[in-house]
Amino acid sequence: MKDKFEMPRRRFLQMTGAIGIATAMTAFPFRNLQSAWAFGDHPQEQLPYRITKKVPQVCARACEADCAYYVVMGVDPATGLERAITLEGRPEDPVSNGKFCIKGMGFVDSLYDPDRLMVSLKRTNPVKGTDVDPGWITMKTADAVNEVIAGLKKLKPEEILFASPGDPYTNRLCQSIGATRSDQRTECFGTHYYINCLTLTNPPNKFYSSCYTPSHHVCGYDFDKSKYQVWFGFDSFSKCGKAGMLNHWAAGKRNGCKIVMFNPVRTPMADGYASETYGIKPGTDLAVALAMIRTILAGKKYNASFVKKYSDATALVDVNGRVALKTDDGQFLAWCSRHRKAEPIDDCDAPVLTSGPFKVSIGGKTIVAKPVLQILTETTSTYTSEWAARISGVPAKAISRIALEFAAAAPYSMVPTYKRDAAGPNYANSWRLRHAINILNTLSGSIDHEGGILLLHGVKIPWIDELAPPVVPYPEQPAKSVDFRDEFPVTNDIYRKKDFSAPGHYGMVGWGLYKTNRAKAVFFRNPHRGLFAMIQPQMLEKAADKMQMVVDWNLYLDDLGYFCDYVIPAPHQFEEGKLDLRLYYPKYPCLAGGVPVQKSPGDQIGWGGFAAKIGLAMAPKYWTTDGSSDPKKLIPTNMGDVAVKNMGAAENAADFNKKGAFWIDRKPYENYKQIEEIGYGRPKGRVRMYIDEFSQVGHEPLPVWAKRWHDSTGDYKFSLLITRAPWHMHADPNFINNPVMKEITVRNHMECIWMNPEAGRKLGLKEGDMVILENDPNYMKDLPRPQKAKLHLTNRVVRQDCILTFHGIGHRAKNLRHAKDFGYRDGDLIPQKDPNIVKKHDPTGMGWVEDVYVSVRKA
Repeated sequence: MKDKFEMPRRRFLQMTGAIGIATAMTAFPFRNLQSAWAFGDHPQEQLPYRITKKVPQVCARACEADCAYYVVMGVDPATGLERAITLEGRPEDPVSNGKFCIKGMGFVDSLYDPDRLMVSLKRTNPVKGTDVDPGWITMKTADAVNEVIAGLKKLKPEEILFASPGDPYTNRLCQSIGATRSDQRTECFGTHYYINCLTLTNPPNKFYSSCYTPSHHVCGYDFDKSKYQVWFGFDSFSKCGKAGMLNHWAAGKRNGCKIVMFNPVRTPMADGYASETYGIKPGTDLAVALAMIRTILAGKKYNASFVKKYSDATALVDVNGRVALKTDDGQFLAWCSRHRKAEPIDDCDAPVLTSGPFKVSIGGKTIVAKPVLQILTETTSTYTSEWAARISGVPAKAISRIALEFAAAAPYSMVPTYKRDAAGPNYANSWRLRHAINILNTLSGSIDHEGGILLLHGVKIPWIDELAPPVVPYPEQPAKSVDFRDEFPVTNDIYRKKDFSAPGHYGMVGWGLYKTNRAKAVFFRNPHRGLFAMIQPQMLEKAADKMQMVVDWNLYLDDLGYFCDYVIPAPHQFEEGKLDLRLYYPKYPCLAGGVPVQKSPGDQIGWGGFAAKIGLAMAPKYWTTDGSSDPKKLIPTNMGDVAVKNMGAAENAADFNKKGAFWIDRKPYENYKQIEEIGYGRPKGRVRMYIDEFSQVGHEPLPVWAKRWHDSTGDYKFSLLITRAPWHMHADPNFINNPVMKEITVRNHMECIWMNPEAGRKLGLKEGDMVILENDPNYMKDLPRPQKAKLHLTNRVVRQDCILTFHGIGHRAKNLRHAKDFGYRDGDLIPQKDPNIVKKHDPTGMGWVEDVYVSVRKA
């Protein structure tokens, strides 16, 4: 086999044709990629397949949009073999509007990837590492599962870590045996999720659903009807490939929406959609947001009607105790200007927004109180545009003007943010920025309003616990968890008491595995939760030596497998059924389903079946209807049947699939209705700006300015920025191991480190040089691993004080024929966090994945 991949002319024409279609459909902004022929017109493009059927599917896990489409199946007349050929969009899907992206096509290819894992593997060589032969022996999967269960039974529950998202099966499993669950979504949208929980979604709410992304996460935006948007790093390269979002951004632009982007990198998204761009200094977005808040408050340009009726702006706060005052039944108290006393906020017909302090008598005690909006005004009073300009590099006049334009466009103005942007969880101050963004959206009244932030409503997929409530309470979670979440009371309370699907503290789990002996077994439910999902993965690699058992359930044998004792084969996403919400565009109640396109070709096991086997063996009273170990008495897990029946979409999932696996209720969106149903305060819910929980752990209940957790020093002066190629999803071999996508990556220099040309000139570097990136040893003292990479000099990196890296490449697994030894691994440069340091800066306990400075030198 050749080490160097050479793309046949036919395959390249196919690829450029597909990209031409994506450009036409979604305004994909890579203008240098053009089709040589219209798709299907070249003689070599005529496929020999006879189309037989279209199978509905949902693109779960390729990106957060989860577009609905059809997988087109065909039969080769010469062999009679049926296989997936291509995709066809579903125009009725409100997310995708009939579009799909190259990653969806990558899933079609990966069904037949010869590197797919077909059998279970067991290690015989105790020495671990990607440069070591594990001595694999193959096993029947049923036997491997039994051995894994036997190994888990030897351990105490607190010694077991499941690296898995909070899906219904993992939740039931970890709760039933009392084991810790932690996952990489902390590093994707952890700050977003937790701030949304604390300000708005108030878990568990009535729409809490068993979907991949926790439904308490707010991620639905009405880009189509918005008139003004401010993006703080929201325009990542990865978004260039999200068809389910590109079509909405394009619609918004056609409708005259103005978009202002703050980013130290000029992305193709800025080329295609930005009205204004500013090369902001990394980690200073918070300063601009605070100045915007100050400008809006100083000029009283906020949406007064909204903040009075649907937020805690008028709620009284004990200025000494720093907690909101409430009645015994949970209602906020407001100061009535007419009656000159504190009253339940919903009964007060003349609530005071500003001024104070006021004296309030509660339980025989006199409390000095002020309204939230008054405290916010005082807190941000020094954050002028001139102050923010000195910190961020954004002109003061621009900050003031943008703030006033934003306010004037209310309620059709918003700051969208939900994943791996400046608000989360890139920096030690990202949680403050996310809080400030929620306040900006509150001041504009765009939350729960068309043209603004859309909230999930009118639809629900139940959890297993709702179908089969545990007959007795679950055992307690470990008092000392390996990811240290027990040391972060604010987020730990949500995880333990309100939403067990909440993201884990993955930015410290490597620290816990390496520095402590809390865990003796780690179970990875891949994809996306292995080495590449973990910052400073070298800590896990080293810790694997002392683990009694490490298991990976995966579609491929990737780098993680070389540190595992067992690797269990998982089915392809097209080989499983699905039922999904439209969480990323929840304007209408909607369900989209997926039907398996084929049976798994090997000895694979689905996650639901795997989890149930572990549960039946280790905690049967939670997994059977009578507490026995009899699999015939397994608890009901037919969540899809219940969901479609409750919605009136079908009698059951099978009936739903026969009807096309799609249901939508296109009733008009009722502005502000959802806030009252799920928000904070009773009887009518509200958006909460003042977060008492932060003050209770020594942090500010309203956002204030804070720098990054450390400064640049000496040669370590380049701020590390991270993005992803539009055709990649984390480090998923479905895409990284695809030869066509690899070729596109190379042609767009996305296997390189990007640097501003002037910064490169100052270092004596030129295009194509091999360079070494190295961490400041003062901030990565354990297991440093410098990275060697090719350099690309480009003015897309606007600033000279940062470099851009691309996530997901850098596989070393020898069995991945296209992904192996391709590029560098960005995560090796991001230190796992000492929880004692994290607590000083961030009560949510995130990993600050871009809060890093590196040096760059010629190799």
